[in-house]
Amino acid sequence: MREQKSYCRLCFGFCGVNVTIDDNERVVSVVGDHDNPATQGYACVKGLELPSALYGDRRLWRPLKKVDDRHEEIDLEQALDEIAQCMQGIIDQDSAQSLAFYRGTGTFGSNVAALAFPALADAVGGQRFSTMTIDQSAKWVTADRLGTWHAGKQAFEDADVWLFAGANPLVSVFSWHTPVQNPMKRLKEAKAQGLKLIVIDPRECEMAKFADIHLQIYPGEDAAVAAGLIHLVLNHNWHDAEFCAQHVEGLEQLREQVAPFTPELVAARAGIGREDLIAAAELFASQSKRGSVSTGTGVDMAPFPNLAEHLYEVLGVICGRYLREGEVLPNPGVLFSGRPPRAEVRAPKRSFEKAPRSRVRGAVRLNGESATPTLAEEILEPGPGRVRGMIVSGANPMGAIPDSDQVFKALNALDLLVVIDPFETETTRLADYVLPPKFMYEHADITFGLEMSNLSVPYAQYTPTLVDPPAQSQLCDEGYVMWALAKRLGRGLNIMGQSMAMDAPPSDDDFLSLIASRSGVSFDEIKQTAQGGKVFDLPPKHVAPAGEKAGRFAVMPEDVADDMQRYRSAEPIATTLGVNSEFGFRLIPRRIREVSNTSCRDFPSAQKRAAYNPLCIHPEDLSELGLVDRQSVTVSSDNGCINAIVKADSTLKRGVVSMTHGYGGMPGQASDYLKHGSSVSPLISLSRDCEPLQAMPRMSAIPVRIDPT
Repeated sequence: MREQKSYCRLCFGFCGVNVTIDDNERVVSVVGDHDNPATQGYACVKGLELPSALYGDRRLWRPLKKVDDRHEEIDLEQALDEIAQCMQGIIDQDSAQSLAFYRGTGTFGSNVAALAFPALADAVGGQRFSTMTIDQSAKWVTADRLGTWHAGKQAFEDADVWLFAGANPLVSVFSWHTPVQNPMKRLKEAKAQGLKLIVIDPRECEMAKFADIHLQIYPGEDAAVAAGLIHLVLNHNWHDAEFCAQHVEGLEQLREQVAPFTPELVAARAGIGREDLIAAAELFASQSKRGSVSTGTGVDMAPFPNLAEHLYEVLGVICGRYLREGEVLPNPGVLFSGRPPRAEVRAPKRSFEKAPRSRVRGAVRLNGESATPTLAEEILEPGPGRVRGMIVSGANPMGAIPDSDQVFKALNALDLLVVIDPFETETTRLADYVLPPKFMYEHADITFGLEMSNLSVPYAQYTPTLVDPPAQSQLCDEGYVMWALAKRLGRGLNIMGQSMAMDAPPSDDDFLSLIASRSGVSFDEIKQTAQGGKVFDLPPKHVAPAGEKAGRFAVMPEDVADDMQRYRSAEPIATTLGVNSEFGFRLIPRRIREVSNTSCRDFPSAQKRAAYNPLCIHPEDLSELGLVDRQSVTVSSDNGCINAIVKADSTLKRGVVSMTHGYGGMPGQASDYLKHGSSVSPLISLSRDCEPLQAMPRMSAIPVRIDPT
């Protein structure tokens, strides 16, 4: 037996762990590392139970090729030869744009994969898709239309107040701009230092239990709440007038557009107390000087996500909640250290106006990515540019993209479907080739992705390979797969602006050294000193003055004003609720600690406590429907219906029901609900009730009816 330090990569918490390995070179236990300076012993139940998945029944050990209706083992190099040949055929017959590269959150369990996969897509000239454009694309839209502050938001650690809308990082272990490593401890520390918390959520979620003010709104009405907060701030002159004069354009247009959103109107539309809205605005803008806003999928998957996301960000803008010239950056950069950022606005690029649009529905591309909601149509719609081949990394689109019948039909229509995944999933079952990669403790890694997305201390960790895969397996290095395909196609790979050598197969460390090529600490030093995680003592870096090309925030451009008018003319959700309405409830998703999207459902704790996903409903609504707890029901929308078992949950707002997403099986196949749960995808249309700009479907606040089975 031996014990080694490492970190979990199931999510961006990157929890430090101690891994016990037996004499047969198998991981036998994982526990939180109390010596890790960032996570201090915290690790979630999924990470602790990882050994059961490493050697579980769903683990794939050798490459597979579909022959007729079954999968057969194939040598990795032979599989790569055949895949490259098929890719080249599609390019020659159509174009590189007929190849799709779909990246999921699982890809970020390997920083090599996270960078090498899009590098291959760009080298080939294919279309990039990801889970980002199916759940939080509104964030990219907002950055493109509003602009961004180069130096970033004020730090959570020294904030007076923070507003969370549709975000629950105590369960998801991620939220933009706030600590994700041991989030409960960080939150309690901040509260002990006086942090005030505003939570906007239809459910009394785990974050709401710590809130000083909880606005328990109707889902889909975030735009009203955000507009109402802005109206109050401007009406009472609680905004940072000096900051706005220097950095904001369109303030008067903003004032005009939010004027109708009085406390009385917002209270009626969102189903909250008028005085609570006023108190939240005063707490955020008048009583507090530091702190900002974080939104999650609760905002970005509901109706009018672009507008709601924009307005929440504007609330922080008009209050000037950004790092200013001369302030010390919370993290000067360990794995990525550039020039000091400037105290200036990076003007709205509106790059979506210049990028090619989807050939179906004209959906825009964001950050170089095509819109995932149009993927099924891109495959099924005949004509030049039809997507004919797709490589999937770290994702389960069959289980995650709405309207599963349509997705099933589309994936079966591909000429080539390659899935890189360590486990059997709904998507691997449809694949022409399955390439199982080394997973977690079977490959080296660094915490680069965490630093680039959400890390406010100069922390880093390197983990070497802890165990080799079993002798009879043939697992791939994901970076090698991208390199090998690029080489076979006569292309190169560019990682962090550097061309990768194509003459010899690269190791994990070859990739990682390129990824860390702009680091503030040498890669060799990180390898030698940070295997248990380390907070580095780096020289402070200060925010630089604004430059000559500083821009201004566009708080109310024309298209956002159009969104405001479209929202104002929409029927308020409050008027559509009730047992006498055709679809009298609003369904929202919810996260639980035992699973992560479509992953971890077969882990011991999930099997014991969350084998299926109940339909949670307020006890009074349950009674009004004439139902009892744990009764079987049918949940119907205007797009489809699913089976469920109801569960009384007093944390929900009346009229709102919730189910955890990522459950269920293959369309058209009988499935035991008590063992697998139900997918909510049949309730959601990919082509109706979508954002006009990027085709984002309504995936929360779904109108549903509940009937006894």
